[in-house]
Amino acid sequence: MDNSLVITCIRHGMTLENQQKKYIGWSDPPLSIEGKNELKELFLEPQLVISSDLKRALETSAVVFPKSQVVKSKNWRELHFGDWEEKTYEDLKNIRAYRNWIDHWTEHTPPNGESFSSFSNRIWAAWEEAVDLAASQQLRHIAIVSHGGPLRLLASHFKQTASLWDVSFSYGEGFSVACTYKQAKERRACISYSAVHLPAKENG
Repeated sequence: MDNSLVITCIRHGMTLENQQKKYIGWSDPPLSIEGKNELKELFLEPQLVISSDLKRALETSAVVFPKSQVVKSKNWRELHFGDWEEKTYEDLKNIRAYRNWIDHWTEHTPPNGESFSSFSNRIWAAWEEAVDLAASQQLRHIAIVSHGGPLRLLASHFKQTASLWDVSFSYGEGFSVACTYKQAKERRACISYSAVHLPAKENG
């Protein structure tokens, strides 16, 4: 039996708050007009799309995967920034707790927010749920539409990079991994890792 699986992970499109460089972990703004205009349908047709339940991810899913079924999951949200939601670096730069978090983000937690360990555990649990769902339905290609933090966490693991900050993704772009169900469930090195870019815009 063929047990191969492709998982495509895509970052949501841009919001006005992203343009304003605000932290918007669990805040729920929609895509900006510019963000919507920059997105294009990807030349991929996953059998199932699992999306963060926040507007910016669901709206992105509808644009880039218009032919695919979408299910939403709270587990694919960004890190919760707590009291720092919808604040900018300029708003926070003189706060000692924020400076400590910037310098040692795996050890410190935003006030009333989510620790890195809780965030990491949540994302890997969501990953396992996605793999189990794909296996139960014998799906060969699924997509996950999420946020910058979750994609960095996953990509840094599968690319075996030293830090989350060694990888980054533009809005509406991401990566695909090809693996077996077992490799994916056990988070082992996959058969291949490839970047996913938006199609080139027409007329330059």
